[in-house]
Amino acid sequence: MEHIILVNPIAGTKKGEKYAIRIQKLLEKYNIESYIHVSKYPKHLTILAKQLASKNKCRFYSVGGDGTLNEIMQGVIGTDSEIVVIASGTGNDFLRSVSRYRSMRKIIKNSINALAVPVDIIKMNKDKYCLNILSAGFDAMIGKNIDKFRWIPLVNGTVKYNLSIIYTLFQNKNFRFKVRLNNNVIKQNFTLVAISNGKFYGGGVCPSPEAKIDDGLLDICVVDSTSLITKIILLPKYKSGKHLELKQIKMFKTDKISIVSNKRFPVNIDGEIFYTRKLKCEVLPKCINVVRI
Repeated sequence: MEHIILVNPIAGTKKGEKYAIRIQKLLEKYNIESYIHVSKYPKHLTILAKQLASKNKCRFYSVGGDGTLNEIMQGVIGTDSEIVVIASGTGNDFLRSVSRYRSMRKIIKNSINALAVPVDIIKMNKDKYCLNILSAGFDAMIGKNIDKFRWIPLVNGTVKYNLSIIYTLFQNKNFRFKVRLNNNVIKQNFTLVAISNGKFYGGGVCPSPEAKIDDGLLDICVVDSTSLITKIILLPKYKSGKHLELKQIKMFKTDKISIVSNKRFPVNIDGEIFYTRKLKCEVLPKCINVVRI
C-alpha cells in the first residue's frame, strides 16, 4: 500500500505544506515511505486521488479541512484506497466522528496499525457528494459569511465561525421550502434543514447527536421558521446538541430527502457554499474507507 499526503496549501492557517513535511517525518519514524502532492487548483486533489487510487491501493493523508477531505473522498469512491484525516483546516469537523485525537502526532502514531472501515457518504443531485453534513438555509448563510472574517489574523476557525453567526443572526432570514422525506411532504417557512452523516459541523455544532457514519441512514434536523429572539435563544442549544426537545425542531431518519423552493437558496456541503432551487439527496452506504482511531 502506498502512503500519499495530499495537501491543500490554502486551507486553515495556510500551513498545509509545512504540515505535510511534518507528517512525512513522523511516518519515517515508523519506516513508512510517503509522497507529498500539493493541490494547484480547485478539485485538483480529486483528480490526483482518482489517478493514484486507480493504479495502487493508497492510504491518503488529508491535509486540510472538510472541503479538502471532500475533494479526496470524491477521488476514492469505488476504490479500496483509504483516508486518514488530519486536523489542519478551519473546522475539521468530520475528524470528530472518526478520531478521539486532534494532535497530528497522535493521529499518525495511532493510525499506523489501525484498519480502515467503510463509511457512508451522501450523494446530492447528480454530481455532488458530501461526507459529513449538508445543510440548507440559515446555517449555509453562516458558512458563506465566514468569508467576511477570513482576513482577521491570529483568529482560529471557531472564532471566525462565531463572528459569522452573529453577523447572520441580525439578517434574520427564513426560507420557504417544500421538504419530502419518508413519504411525508412539509411545505412551510424554515430556518434551516441539516442533513447529517457525521455528527458535527461549523466548528463543533451538533445538529444530529444520534447520527452515525456507517448506519446507512441520514439524520435530518428541521428547524421551523423563527424570529430573531428565538434564533438567539435556540442557537446555543443547537450548537451543543441539546435542541431535540424544542418545539421548533423536528428530527427524522431516512435514506432519501428532497428540498424544493421557488427561489434559489444557499447550501453548504462540507464547507462549500452554492445556490440552487432543488436538492435531491440519498445515502450511499459504506462507500469509502476511512481510518478510525
